[in-house]
Amino acid sequence: MNRTTKRGDAALCRPRRTFELAVLLSGGLALLVGCGSSGDDDDGTGGTAGASAGSGGTSASGGTSASGGTSASGGTGASGGTSASGGTMGGGTSNGGSTSKGGSAGAAAGSGSTSCTFEQSSTLSENIPTVGIVTFETTLSGLTSAKIDFGLTTSYGMTAPVDLTQPSYRTLLLGMKSSQLYHYRITATGPSGDCASPDYSIMSGPLANGLVAPKVTTNDAGALAGGFLITGQYVANSSGSGPAYIVDADGDIVWWFNIEDYVTGAVMNYAGTHIWINNHPPDLGDAKVHRITMDGAVDEDLTSQMTRLSHQLTVLPDETVAFYADDGSREGCSDIKERAPDGTVRTIVNSQTALGTTGQCHVNDIQYSPEDDTLIFSDHIHCAIAKVRRTDGSTVWVLNGSTSSFTGDVWLGSQHGIHVLGADDLLIFNNNSRSVAGSTTSVAIGAGDGSRVTEMKLDVAAKTAKEIWSYKAMGNTYQTDVMGDVQRLWNGNLVVAFGGKGVIQEIKPDGTVVQEMKTTTNFGYIQKRRTLYGAPPR
Repeated sequence: MNRTTKRGDAALCRPRRTFELAVLLSGGLALLVGCGSSGDDDDGTGGTAGASAGSGGTSASGGTSASGGTSASGGTGASGGTSASGGTMGGGTSNGGSTSKGGSAGAAAGSGSTSCTFEQSSTLSENIPTVGIVTFETTLSGLTSAKIDFGLTTSYGMTAPVDLTQPSYRTLLLGMKSSQLYHYRITATGPSGDCASPDYSIMSGPLANGLVAPKVTTNDAGALAGGFLITGQYVANSSGSGPAYIVDADGDIVWWFNIEDYVTGAVMNYAGTHIWINNHPPDLGDAKVHRITMDGAVDEDLTSQMTRLSHQLTVLPDETVAFYADDGSREGCSDIKERAPDGTVRTIVNSQTALGTTGQCHVNDIQYSPEDDTLIFSDHIHCAIAKVRRTDGSTVWVLNGSTSSFTGDVWLGSQHGIHVLGADDLLIFNNNSRSVAGSTTSVAIGAGDGSRVTEMKLDVAAKTAKEIWSYKAMGNTYQTDVMGDVQRLWNGNLVVAFGGKGVIQEIKPDGTVVQEMKTTTNFGYIQKRRTLYGAPPR
């Protein structure tokens, strides 16, 4: 039976626990959450104290009157304060969040704009007090779209799209730093044009005790991609729990949630409404997988549907989840599986069958290839990657290892994370291990002189493989035999995660390190996103 916990009631909050977390990020300076425009004021829409006058607009004033919270903080339009808890992860001393209500006449001015009024209310998530929750009503008729611009100043900089199907247009403000005063402005759009509210404000809550920011070294701020990094703490904790977490481009923690210790997988869904979290404990019989709303209010324990899930999972565009789970045999060769949005789970193929191998297996990554609707998975022990068809589980090809379909370039010493760039183009985190744990067959071992990233280009017709790019940290200092991941970013940079070393780098294609973050604990797989709204980048 699935267990769903609604966390909006303070009475359901778990006892707080204190433990150490170190967090890291690849990413740059504050490029920011965004869907829609950045919300500057040069279009005559709104302002910090109402609307400006102009063609087709009206002059209005207004703001909010704060209510709720225990330490109110003023602002341009006053906001309720907070002494909110550290959320579900533990460490806070009280629960609840701030609430601000009110707002009134807001009007946009300028060409194509119209006037309207707003009634709005804001509060903080009781479980993740860096998440704001805004609801509103407006007199603008025929509403066709809306957005909320928000940020540390009235220049805003981040944008939350409004789902018009939500009651009272309930919208989350994601990506806020802790214990900061944030400004926000609602813009509604209808047949008569745009209408912007006055400026309102909300005070974000504190982090949970025990959260520790990474040590950040930025070498070239102008070259950074920015965005947000999602990962999890891959260590055992005396408290028996560990978080998934999100850090922003400055290395600040903006979101966290607890399920169990040994968290290795944390990935948002395509709709941007939930985050999937799983762990990889020493005994996979104890493995857990949860799906949590981004405000932390609903925690679905889906372990019973995805038993013995290993390492991580990947979410497909239709919200199907591809994963791999121990098949229960002595050799432990994982089954490649999918969970449909309705909860139905099916087995596609056993990894040993797909690889055409014998002996023990250890699947450690799975990704989706949209060009040909296939799945690509990595097996640590056989130092190989296989592509299989979702329809019938048949093998398209095997890359590397003793059963490879290709001749040409190879890598040594196993691998973990994969980033699919195309049907014939892959980035692979090569551990370059001196030995491969669990191997019962002869495998090509690595030099053990530093883990690396390789980009492999395939000629599927000729069945040849060529390494067209590679990277290894200068000085060969980051050798990790566990974990490891890689992702190419939207500006062409790459984020390289040496999970077993607690190090993450953002590098240019020429290998120049533009930023490095370090922590004292291991972490799992990564997902880097430009924004915390909507579909992820490829």
